[in-house]
Amino acid sequence: MNPRLVNIILLSLSFVVMVIGVHRSLVEEDIVGNYWLYMIGLVLFMLYYYRKRKNSA
Repeated sequence: MNPRLVNIILLSLSFVVMVIGVHRSLVEEDIVGNYWLYMIGLVLFMLYYYRKRKNSA
């Protein structure tokens, strides 16, 4: 699979999961209950950032 495509997918998934986490936190008024969504988004973004730096070096 094309590495650039994988990076775009990782960044997109990271953004979508964070938006879903914010939406659910506002609707349910419970940030702690949606903490797992923020962590998944953060892990996806860190994976994207690591892959991007590794490929550019």
